[in-house]
Amino acid sequence: MIEYVKLENFRGFDSLELSKIRPVTLISGKNNVGKSSILEGIFLFLDHVSADSFGKLSRFRGLQPMTDAVGLWEPVFYQMDMNKTLKMEMTIDGAASILEYEKDLSFVPANDVNVPYDVMSQMVASARSAYTLKLRYVKGDYMEDGHFVVSPAGVLRNINTTLEYNQVEMMPYTHYINSVIVNIDGAITEWFGKLELSGKKQQIIDVLRILDPKISDLSTIAVNGQVMLYAKMDEQLLPIKLAGDGLNKLLFIILSIISNPHSILLIDEIEGGFHYSMYAKLWEILAQTAHAHDCQIIATTHSYECIVGAVDGIASAGLGTDFCYFRIDRNGNKNRAYYYTDELLRTAVAADMEVR
Repeated sequence: MIEYVKLENFRGFDSLELSKIRPVTLISGKNNVGKSSILEGIFLFLDHVSADSFGKLSRFRGLQPMTDAVGLWEPVFYQMDMNKTLKMEMTIDGAASILEYEKDLSFVPANDVNVPYDVMSQMVASARSAYTLKLRYVKGDYMEDGHFVVSPAGVLRNINTTLEYNQVEMMPYTHYINSVIVNIDGAITEWFGKLELSGKKQQIIDVLRILDPKISDLSTIAVNGQVMLYAKMDEQLLPIKLAGDGLNKLLFIILSIISNPHSILLIDEIEGGFHYSMYAKLWEILAQTAHAHDCQIIATTHSYECIVGAVDGIASAGLGTDFCYFRIDRNGNKNRAYYYTDELLRTAVAADMEVR
């Protein structure tokens, strides 16, 4: 479980610190204070060994990844200033670690027999004419040191570690979820199929019936070679994609939790697609499911009703001690995270205080 996060020179943050993070953590604040950026920073940290980690951040926002350093890396640095080191600190299950990125003008990749000659030539030319991005990761005695090189042929990442055979230490499975990902991700049918084989199909149906009692069954059906998930509603089969945004989002989140125990879910604007009257029940379901599968949820919201729903729903689940809330404020160029325990947030809500 993530317990502590600090971001320096990342996106809109000169510096931001979140401590005492809980298994279920909710983040709010006014527009453009960086709520989504916090989730992106956490994701980048946990996915940093992937050559496509920066491209994923672009796709989370519905953008096509750029094929040059200016478009791919610079937007991730505070004020797009590549002359300062981007630094992230994180504590997971009591173990502290640090990740740093910085501009490197001196690195040129060596010829690699596993990369085609024409592709490698583009990489070398790009590194010589522009710059590379240096990576350094430290966790106790373990260290990673590497570079990212970007060219029209794609992104090349080389990495050296202190483990035997240059092995890379595994990070927790992390899933970033927003409206873009829910609409394009193709994992849902595979997840459902595996859960059906393991006898957990009815568990999924029971959860969805809380939003729509008309659902009596779920099935995977192949039509013209494409496998899709169908819901049986009023004795009629309907592609689940046509059943409404809230239902699809809940299904996606629940399948992600159950299919990937011990994982971390980063959910941006969690309230999207749900009627406010469902927020308390939504949070009760998510807290119970995440607790049962040892998953952590870190989510953002714009909605006061969603915050109140989290207080009520997580209390109904009996998991108040697993919950905390952060309100992000910006004063000039400085950001600050105000921390609320479940008890403090409950008191503030009862007093009708503005906590967003």
